[in-house]
Amino acid sequence: QCESILYLVVFTLIGRVLTRSSIQYSQPAMSMFTAPATINNYFHMIQVDDSNVKSEPPYISGAFVADRTFGGLSVSQAVNSFITLNPGLTPHTINYKFVAPAKTSIPLEFKLSHFDDGKMASIFAYQNEKPVGMGHIRYTNDPDNLDSSPFLCPEYIGAPDEYVNTAELAKTMEGRPKFIMEGLSKFPLEIRPVESPLYPSSDVDRTSMWLRIKPEHQDALKPNDGLLAALFISDFTILQVASEIYQKAKVKISSGASLHHSVWIHDTNLEPLAWYLTVVECEVISFGRVRLESYIFNESRKCVMTVVQEGYMQRAKEEKNKL
Repeated sequence: QCESILYLVVFTLIGRVLTRSSIQYSQPAMSMFTAPATINNYFHMIQVDDSNVKSEPPYISGAFVADRTFGGLSVSQAVNSFITLNPGLTPHTINYKFVAPAKTSIPLEFKLSHFDDGKMASIFAYQNEKPVGMGHIRYTNDPDNLDSSPFLCPEYIGAPDEYVNTAELAKTMEGRPKFIMEGLSKFPLEIRPVESPLYPSSDVDRTSMWLRIKPEHQDALKPNDGLLAALFISDFTILQVASEIYQKAKVKISSGASLHHSVWIHDTNLEPLAWYLTVVECEVISFGRVRLESYIFNESRKCVMTVVQEGYMQRAKEEKNKL
């Protein structure tokens, strides 16, 4: 989950393009996304027995660490494991902790167990018997009675087709900006940025963007995979708002990571190929720790998911004066 620094650069570059800056960049030496030929394995789980489920690599990585699995995929597969073993139950609250970096080339294995006296299951994620994640999933037998969200979609945000995606932005760029935008466009999401703290559309520090699974990957999704697609989206660029708040304060950040990802599901009747708007705000930022709240809306502007994430931001070490 160390993608935040790339996304900080991305939004900065978007802002510079929109303001027609003439700043030029050289080609960086950095790891970028490799476009997956298929994402069939992202949403397909293999049941081993009554308590164990696994998936097969390769998995999509983050931006700077080529062999570290994207956190949204880990959360989505954890919930998919629960659904695979319990098709008649509906998860409504997920609390997931990233224990260790998950490799992109090693199968993820999930072990589930139910509490006898409550509608809750524990889940542990492993790679080669090493724990990489753990959490709890609360569930219900009645998906029609999920809690609604009081958060309303910002009125000033337009429809997805009012914004330019990263692939189109790349065509307007040269040098480093073009390289980064083209790399980000290889992610299996179509990304249409709306705003960020450095380039706001309101007086609130927030990051907003429209996202969807790319249409060319539609064969990988079943009609009832909408919840899994939204969970996959839920971790994308979530630390971006904290990165830019630090930048506004002239604090340099060298890296960042997601630590704890909690999700409240308000609607499970979700379209797997639809657009989803993510609106992320930073509630707490202190001593390198951040607490973020993200609201995910469908195309009808209904809040279908609330995400609270704890993360950390590592400050860059100041260079000593050599004189």
